[in-house]
Amino acid sequence: MKMFVALFAVVAAAAAGSPGYGPTPAVRAAAAAAAPLPLVRILESESHSDDQGGYGFRFLSEDDIERQEQSADGTVTGSYSYRAPDGRLISVRYVANALGFRAESDALPTPVPTEYPTPQVPSTEAAPSVRTVQQYSAPAERPAVRQPAVEYEPVYSYRAVSQ
Repeated sequence: MKMFVALFAVVAAAAAGSPGYGPTPAVRAAAAAAAPLPLVRILESESHSDDQGGYGFRFLSEDDIERQEQSADGTVTGSYSYRAPDGRLISVRYVANALGFRAESDALPTPVPTEYPTPQVPSTEAAPSVRTVQQYSAPAERPAVRQPAVEYEPVYSYRAVSQ
């Protein structure tokens, strides 16, 4: 029995010293060096909804992220903004409805032309106030097919109860 315990201790010590499976030393060092993400508090928050499926919400966090969205009658409108690493305030406004999703912002890239040969596009460096609008067209809605209502008469069976 003592021999078994001694052998078990040697095997356990060897296993503890071996790298085995798991992250490599470089990965362990990088994970240890990575700082945890800071917690960001929500400074303001509100939300509401109604019986027709409409809703709205808004929040503002301490790191200048603001988001708001509302929906009514199948149309969703909203916006969000945040500070870019260079300090600029980036704002995006959007609408989503039967015509599709459309976002608008000065920070969105200019779409690639789809005409070939590509037309000459003037430089936007001289005009910093150029705005870009991206659009998406949803497929046309199909008319709803109404099914006739099924009417039925409930069947009741009564049994006389003797007293």
